[in-house]
Amino acid sequence: MNKEYVDKAKKVVESLKNDQGKISLTTSQIRKFLAGVNAVKNKLQIYESQGLIREDRLHEDILRDIQALKVKLIYQCGREPKIVKPFAEKAELIKEIDAIKTSVSKFRNFAAYIEAIVAYHKFEGGRD
Repeated sequence: MNKEYVDKAKKVVESLKNDQGKISLTTSQIRKFLAGVNAVKNKLQIYESQGLIREDRLHEDILRDIQALKVKLIYQCGREPKIVKPFAEKAELIKEIDAIKTSVSKFRNFAAYIEAIVAYHKFEGGRD
C-alpha cells in the first residue's frame, strides 16, 4: 500500500469533522463504494489468474466497471450534495478514478486508498 494514500486518507477523514468533532458521512455511505471497488478488485484477480492481464494494463471489462463506479459516485454526490459530495471532493475521488487510466497498479493504489479511508472513518468514530 502506498504510504502517500494512507496519509491522504487520514487527512480527508479528519477534514470531514464538524465543529463538534463529528462526521456526517455514514459508514454505509462509504462502504457501498468500497464494496464496488472490492468487486472490481476481485474481478481483476480472476482475470490475472486466467492470464488476461498483461503489462500493467486493465482489461476492457474492468475499465467499464471502473467507469460504472465513477457514475455511481457521481449519482451519490447528486443524491447527497451536503454529505457525499464534499467527501468525494475532499478525497478527490473523481480525479483519482480518472488517474487510473488503464493501469493495474494505479487501480490497486486507488483500492488501497478507499480501504484506508474506510478504516480511518471507523477509527475516528464515523457514524454507522
